[in-house]
Amino acid sequence: MSLKDPYEGRRLLREVEKQPNKVVFGVKQAIFNCVLALATPVARDGDFGKEYAQAHTYLLDLPGRGKTAVLKYLSAAIKAKLGRIDGRADTLPSDLTGYEHVDRVTGVRTLLRGPLHSNIFFFDEINRTPPKGQSPMLGAMEGGYVIMNVTNLKTGELEAKRFPLYPISDDPDEKRTFFICLATANPIEFEGTYPLSEAQKERFTYGIRMGLPDRESEMKIRPWNVAGKKVEVVMGTDTLLDIQDMVKEIRLSKLANEYVMRLIENSRPYSQDLEEWGKVMSRKATSGLIDFVNRYVISGCSPRRNYHMVAAAQAFAFMCGENEIATVDDVRAIAPTTMEHVILLQPRAEGESVTARKVVQKIIDETLLS
Repeated sequence: MSLKDPYEGRRLLREVEKQPNKVVFGVKQAIFNCVLALATPVARDGDFGKEYAQAHTYLLDLPGRGKTAVLKYLSAAIKAKLGRIDGRADTLPSDLTGYEHVDRVTGVRTLLRGPLHSNIFFFDEINRTPPKGQSPMLGAMEGGYVIMNVTNLKTGELEAKRFPLYPISDDPDEKRTFFICLATANPIEFEGTYPLSEAQKERFTYGIRMGLPDRESEMKIRPWNVAGKKVEVVMGTDTLLDIQDMVKEIRLSKLANEYVMRLIENSRPYSQDLEEWGKVMSRKATSGLIDFVNRYVISGCSPRRNYHMVAAAQAFAFMCGENEIATVDDVRAIAPTTMEHVILLQPRAEGESVTARKVVQKIIDETLLS
């Protein structure tokens, strides 16, 4: 029986939020953002027209901040098929997708599916894997399929075959699928890391930073405070999809819709030709912001970021008790976690202590509403 009550949906999401907080202390905002990701349905252009997918999320911060623990316990609160892999320098695409096994005695071919064939795919330390090892995720995250090389029994040649994402149940009549990628990453300055490609970052709806816990919370990080704590399974992926259906019904106000577009426009630098300059001068932003972005940003948000930011604003409004309209405040609240990870900075930015977080905050502060 499908869930139709938004109040019950919010209650269940709050219960999911409580689970990581039992064992990870002082990072409540990061945990809230991860739960927000579970409730976010992102529109995408699928093979058969407009479809919806899940809001893929990665946590970027220094080692020891609790990234892995948060995602591990969050995943455990959802009844779903889990897939996990730890990032290594020698990770191959087949480690994610699986491979075709041939019995040397009988000649029987068996398809062994990898962890990517799951509902919740947990990629720990994703940027310790080179781009080749990450490549199978692109199709799964955006296209809704996993590509594997299998043998054509008629020709004997290997062929690339698409496999649809994992269904939410074993019921043959169930057509809905649920797939979300939850990943952790270390700063690129650390030894043994590989930069995520811009195409990869663009497929993540949220890029979340953990931050440090306050002193009182850090004092709780003791074995006796976490020993014996059990994470409860709160709901299944079918209920989560029902909640996302309710989130889809929320609409952005006219001003909030316009504000999303202004934030995205103002994240982009301009070229020096006169035609482009005319477009820039029509932007709703302070002159200082336009010059700042042009000085420090190589590329800003792509048009596809509209999908992600609108969906995130809908989910945030739902989590805050709204059932109909998302406002400018909702857009402003989700902008840092949906924009920061896709901003590509000029080399001079590092030397002048300008970070993507500072750029996004300045865009939020100096984008005009009138």
